[in-house]
Amino acid sequence: MSVLFRLCAVMMVSLVWGSALWAAELGRLVEKDGKYVFVESMDPATQLLLERAVKQGTITQEEFNRVVQESERRAYLLQPSYRLWYDRGFNISLNDNAFLLKIRARFMGRMTSRARNDAWRNPGDAKNFPELLGVFGDYRASRSDNESTQFNLRRARLYFMGHLFNPDFKYYIQLRGETAENAQSPGSLQLFDWFFTSTHVPALNVQFGQYKVYFNRAQINSTASMQFAERALVMDAFTGSGLDRRDIGLTLMNDEELYPVNYYLGVFNGAGPNFNRLGSFTSEQPTEGCPAGVSASGCDTAQRNINSNVRMDLNKLMFAGRLMWNIMGRPGYGEGDLVYSETPQMAIAGGYAYNPSINTSSNNAFIGIDLGNLNYRRQLAAFGNGRQLGWGVVDYSTWALDYVLKYRGFSFQTEYYFKNVTRHDKGVPCMNAGCTSVASGLLGNAQGWYGQSGYFLLPRKLELAARYAYWDPDTNAAGDLVKEANVALTYYVNGNYDQTITLQYSNIAMGTGGYAIGRSAPLPTGSGTVPLDARGGTLIENAIRLQYQIFF
Repeated sequence: MSVLFRLCAVMMVSLVWGSALWAAELGRLVEKDGKYVFVESMDPATQLLLERAVKQGTITQEEFNRVVQESERRAYLLQPSYRLWYDRGFNISLNDNAFLLKIRARFMGRMTSRARNDAWRNPGDAKNFPELLGVFGDYRASRSDNESTQFNLRRARLYFMGHLFNPDFKYYIQLRGETAENAQSPGSLQLFDWFFTSTHVPALNVQFGQYKVYFNRAQINSTASMQFAERALVMDAFTGSGLDRRDIGLTLMNDEELYPVNYYLGVFNGAGPNFNRLGSFTSEQPTEGCPAGVSASGCDTAQRNINSNVRMDLNKLMFAGRLMWNIMGRPGYGEGDLVYSETPQMAIAGGYAYNPSINTSSNNAFIGIDLGNLNYRRQLAAFGNGRQLGWGVVDYSTWALDYVLKYRGFSFQTEYYFKNVTRHDKGVPCMNAGCTSVASGLLGNAQGWYGQSGYFLLPRKLELAARYAYWDPDTNAAGDLVKEANVALTYYVNGNYDQTITLQYSNIAMGTGGYAIGRSAPLPTGSGTVPLDARGGTLIENAIRLQYQIFF
């Protein structure tokens, strides 16, 4: 009966509206907000006829208004299902939240004024941060005049993030175009991050792609949410891979917001970003016992190692794990207590990473020179691990322990690092083909720590922070310690990290002692007679950085 009644009602309404209404199509079912709705259709020609019908008195104004209202409702239901809005980024949402795209950008401009002592002119730094030149990767000491003032586009980032299909399948893409303060070539646009994360199972989230290795607090935290203009040198030196803070791989973890104890278990290439082990090789002697370019009985001096290489250790992977206990609240990874926590926020965590078979330079008549794996070597030099160059194939085992406390504008965090460097080739490296000269000693391990604290003089607006960092890059050497002290004053324009102005003072004292292959006496045959550290001393730098960051 109900169906018949509805049919009769439709027929009666149609008769009242007149023949003009029959020009409209019957309509169709449209899915909207998860429901199917029957929508009548009306084209512009029909509307014109209805307007004329009102003027002619064929239909009443009330009938006309009713038809127009239905037409507007039809237009709304048939319009594309999307939203565009701005909220800390440009947002696009489609198809009932089945797709979300947020686009953000970050700019960090900086002026740096530094004063260095005479040791930076001679000898400079040839050990921790050596410069590698050309396709051969020849070593050069980093040297400079005493004073300089420079402007620098330190960081420029473009972010694309959101979810696909449903909110539990997330994606994240980050592009960067920037230059380091001491870069020797102009910056270029580079793929920085690209990964997908499944949060369907809160206890077992899965992340795959290229991203920061979940290893220690300083590396996980973004430069967008730091209390200082730059990380301390020791923070960069102890990455999970020993090369870079980013890598390509897969991580299993639980939801940080739901569980008081968080775990991260990851497996990676261990070769750094945008790279894998298929791109590396080990140089070999073309004929056993016949080093390239070395005169010896029965050897062809025209042979070159660059034409005799093999891609080895392709089955090696890097493993990294982290375990964090949120003792009170959830302090997160952003530095400082920007939210002015009313209750204490405290966490403690530890991490371990194992990265096997990294070729710092392989045997090419002597271990100090090699045409292969320039990508590995440049990463080591860029992150301050230059003393490990030239030691052949090594395994890295790195530990980290960190602690953080935040309460009512006060913050404190500290980390301790230790890296064990294990050489595959035991014994002291040879410095020439006949092994009549050897290195002066074995490379040791590395360790370091830092502590930093901050307090908001004006809640969520003005913060004063201080940091001290200690780094021993070679535990077998003396006179090589790196000590760093920083003080920073940051103004948060909008009460968040999106727009900040930071003024930082830094003092760095870097020892030049210890031994580095190819840069300290004894030197390999054919590499010169004067070592780069012929003159010692402590490298001292005092720097002031004024930085502006905008994140929109």
